[in-house]
Amino acid sequence: MSISSLEKANYMVVSMARALKDAENVFMGVASYLPFVAIVLAKKLYNPELKWFTILGYNPMPKHLHLSTVHPWISKYCEAKIQLGEIFDISARGEIDCVFLAGAQIDEKGNINNSHIIVKDRKIQLPGGAGGALLHATARRPILWQGKHDSRIFVKEVQRITAAGKPYKVVTPLCVFKFDEDLDKLIVESTHPWVSFDELQKNTGFEVNDTVKTEEPREEEIRIIEEIDPHGVRKIELE
Repeated sequence: MSISSLEKANYMVVSMARALKDAENVFMGVASYLPFVAIVLAKKLYNPELKWFTILGYNPMPKHLHLSTVHPWISKYCEAKIQLGEIFDISARGEIDCVFLAGAQIDEKGNINNSHIIVKDRKIQLPGGAGGALLHATARRPILWQGKHDSRIFVKEVQRITAAGKPYKVVTPLCVFKFDEDLDKLIVESTHPWVSFDELQKNTGFEVNDTVKTEEPREEEIRIIEEIDPHGVRKIELE
């Protein structure tokens, strides 16, 4: 089944937005195109009372996604100014509900590695945690996302833990994981329609389960997504 990067991005956005239906608030950082669109979609369609923390301010309602998710223009739409350091204080007090975090490596416990990896005795430095360790540990429901899904990224055990596990959801171009407290690991909540079980297992470095297909985006969801991101910037993360 042939499917474009834009269609895959739409499934990821909708999966993220649906995870915010009952969220009190949410935080996202830089270079977060998919979470940006998902948060605006959730606020417009599912959860108008959702409060949004950004690096540039509190609770914006921007009209469109641009090439930077932290462009100064976003400040115009914020209800209040807020400093990044305040975000960490708020989360440390247990007052951040959902947070979007990405990982260069993610393992079956939901641990993230953004520190470094060893490839053929060569250490490759990664971007670093950027506060993810604190946010992952203190937010009530961390949501991880990754624009690519293969066995180098989704591993049995990360080489180094930058941020400790037990996320609420993990959203990828192949599936949506959720954390199972009883099994103490990620399990597949849904597989996207174009993905077979064998393909998912081949591209995942730990054992996966067979389950239902992700509900396809509805017309209203697609309409709002295209209003937010008419130029398809969201697909950048998948290419």
